[in-house]
Amino acid sequence: MSQMDHPRNLRERAESRVATQPPEIPAIPELTSEGAQRLVHELQVHQIELEIQNEELRRLMSALQQSRDQFSRLFHRAPIGYVVLDEVGLIHEVNETFCRMVGRHRPQLIGAPFVEGLAEADRGVFRGRYRALFRQPASKTLEARVQRATGPAFAAQIEGAVLDMPLDGPREQEAPLLMLAVTDITERQAAEAQRLHLERQMQQTQKLESLGVLAGGIAHDFNNMLTIILGNASLALDELPPRAPARESLRAIEKTALRAAELCRQMLAYSGRGRFIIEPIRLDSLIREMAALLQASIAKKALLNLHLKEALPPLRGDPSQIRQVVMNLVINASEALGENGGVITLATGLLHGTRDTLAKFTVEGPLIEVDYVWLDVSDTGCGMDPDTQQRMFEPFFTTKFTGRGLGLSAVLGIVRGHQGALKVSSAPSQGTTFKVLFPIEPEGRRPPPPAHLPLSEGLGRGTVLLVDDEDALRTLGARMLERIGFQVLAASDGQAALELYQARRGEIVLALLDRTMPGMDGEEMFRRLRQIDPQVPVVMTSGYAETGIVPRFTDQPRCGFLQKPYTLEALTERLREVLETGEPES
Repeated sequence: MSQMDHPRNLRERAESRVATQPPEIPAIPELTSEGAQRLVHELQVHQIELEIQNEELRRLMSALQQSRDQFSRLFHRAPIGYVVLDEVGLIHEVNETFCRMVGRHRPQLIGAPFVEGLAEADRGVFRGRYRALFRQPASKTLEARVQRATGPAFAAQIEGAVLDMPLDGPREQEAPLLMLAVTDITERQAAEAQRLHLERQMQQTQKLESLGVLAGGIAHDFNNMLTIILGNASLALDELPPRAPARESLRAIEKTALRAAELCRQMLAYSGRGRFIIEPIRLDSLIREMAALLQASIAKKALLNLHLKEALPPLRGDPSQIRQVVMNLVINASEALGENGGVITLATGLLHGTRDTLAKFTVEGPLIEVDYVWLDVSDTGCGMDPDTQQRMFEPFFTTKFTGRGLGLSAVLGIVRGHQGALKVSSAPSQGTTFKVLFPIEPEGRRPPPPAHLPLSEGLGRGTVLLVDDEDALRTLGARMLERIGFQVLAASDGQAALELYQARRGEIVLALLDRTMPGMDGEEMFRRLRQIDPQVPVVMTSGYAETGIVPRFTDQPRCGFLQKPYTLEALTERLREVLETGEPES
């Protein structure tokens, strides 16, 4: 209905009502009866028009109040805080949600400067961007910390919208208002920080895994080369007379090759593929036995404290590798102290590994929720910045002018190889703490100590099946076996070796297999041989020494493992163990 139609409609409605209720017209001397009737009719029509208009106004006012109440409920009960500011930044209106967020009542906030409710460090930023919010609020957001009446400030995201119409009636000069939407993003920031932490942890783990694969591959190939050097040196020493001048040179070659082999073992330890002699270990007893050596290894001004928990359950591992972990961490702590000295503390304890607890540690793959023995090595030294912490497990990385070892890299590899985990807490000038976890040994898995194996004469009888894909290693292996007294059948791959074994099975007394070969590798070759003859003696050799493979293989009867590089003496001893006892040391 148009505005011009509305009065006509009222007029028609009023006339209709007068027609149904004829008026009683009093006698007025100045007016004729007809004139008076017309006058009263007009007055009654106007009266009814006013009543109808009042009725419409009451209905509109009720609808307006209902709309206002609904807007107020939406405004005050919104899930985010709303603050309305005037042109100078004073709070003009605020909803109940924001009042709850800051822990204040509405009267305390109305008229107060909004900027005073922000953390002091964020006030300058808000003042600088306030006018920009007024000019173009749609594209402007701001993150700031908002203070509470009590308790810590919370992180908030602030977005703006200009209100051209006032909230409660006309304002002077009709100046616009700025409405800010304030969202508490504390949980969002915490979740984002956790996500970034997990991403960095995953990237670091992937980086360390890649470096571990690289280190293990280099160590494997280098071990193969050292096998040739060390084996030929052993053969030459065995051939020379006792007083030959060349013996000293060969001894030097052998000694240097063994030192290089030790470096390879550290690289294999870093890659988590080191050779372990597994047995139950009491961590507190092991550290007490090392106490004198540890004290002698640290700086003179350093103080060594031991806080070792008594009667810890044993962990299952290689004692020499665990000693290396302790020694490397203590030496690292001593170097962090520098010339000024300080305190190094070793502590042990027992921890039940829950999912939340284990998520804080650096590991390779998921850890099982079992009990762990822990070792803490802490110092009061210089600490490490975040960049150093990101790189500290890289091979050969160092912050010192001297030293190019694999200390922390080997520690990480040994811990991973023992299905453990570690965590580092450090900050510049705040010292460093390394926390290492090792799973405890399950009950009923404590093997008896290996018996001493007596030596015997006449070892080299029969034929050995030698399988290796490298020509130089086959040639060297054949020479060493012949020196011991065996005849040799050599094969360059698993399929050719199986054919030789099936053709001359009656002559072969032992198979010497390389673990890593193209096509059919040593493990598959071992299974195929055992399908033919379950009692055939087998010795596996490898430049690797994977902890998962070695126990599984050496637990079989009449089997042994020989780590490359090896000497003639080491080969002789391992063959004797397998042929004479069938229960080799693992």
